[in-house]
Amino acid sequence: MRITIMQPPYPEKGEALKVLDWQIRQLKGLVPGSTDLVIFPENANCTGYTDLENMKELIRNEGAEFVEEMRKTAKRVNCTIMSGLENIGADGIMRNQLTVFPPDAEEFSPYTKVHLVEPELAKGIEPGTEAKAFDYKGVRFGAAICFDSYFPELFVEYAKQRIDVMVVVSHQRQERPEILEFLNKSRAFDCGCTLLRSAPAMKNPNVGGKSMVITPEGKILADAGGVPGVITCEIDPKARFLRAASYGEPDRIGDYREVLLVSRAHVDQ
Repeated sequence: MRITIMQPPYPEKGEALKVLDWQIRQLKGLVPGSTDLVIFPENANCTGYTDLENMKELIRNEGAEFVEEMRKTAKRVNCTIMSGLENIGADGIMRNQLTVFPPDAEEFSPYTKVHLVEPELAKGIEPGTEAKAFDYKGVRFGAAICFDSYFPELFVEYAKQRIDVMVVVSHQRQERPEILEFLNKSRAFDCGCTLLRSAPAMKNPNVGGKSMVITPEGKILADAGGVPGVITCEIDPKARFLRAASYGEPDRIGDYREVLLVSRAHVDQ
């Protein structure tokens, strides 16, 4: 599976439309057959906005144009696009979600951010209630959004559901690169599969950024660092961390995630 991860610039005040334009230009630059999966970060349709009414106006106007470009690109390139979006439902409630744009079907939002930060709660954004894997084109995906990354129990729940690929869309803007690397390596190990992370690049390259592809054993296959850009990488969505079941048993090799799940089941009995 060929992966393309977007790391857009984070806007200074008044530059939100520049970021939307950057994202649209990246979509228009994709050629048919060049990728299987494209990932954009959290809040990709309204990044940089904190005022609720201004955010909603952007979502309904220029943000909607970006969403339409994702729909068109998925069909034109014959790829799937996954993006973190602030979606306003028919009920008028805003939810922070991962939305999937297939090339041959209507988009759907399989995951709503569970762990909201205080400013989101103050805006009335509604949290999700569960970590639920979704099956798509023969691959079982899990999803997490930004602050979710600090809660390992979310990823253990995905491990129990035997996901193949973990998608993390984020907006972390003040963590140091080494913290982001440590955190996401740990989460790849927690859920026992490949992790794909997309986040914006800050003006200061020493914080934020770090869109990455990480293997189940914590090896970084691709890393966008601290500057705006696009990374591409080939992954095996069925890859697992394999090791001897225990010391001195090199002939008994197994999926380490399964070893942990069996042990956890014994403890829970």
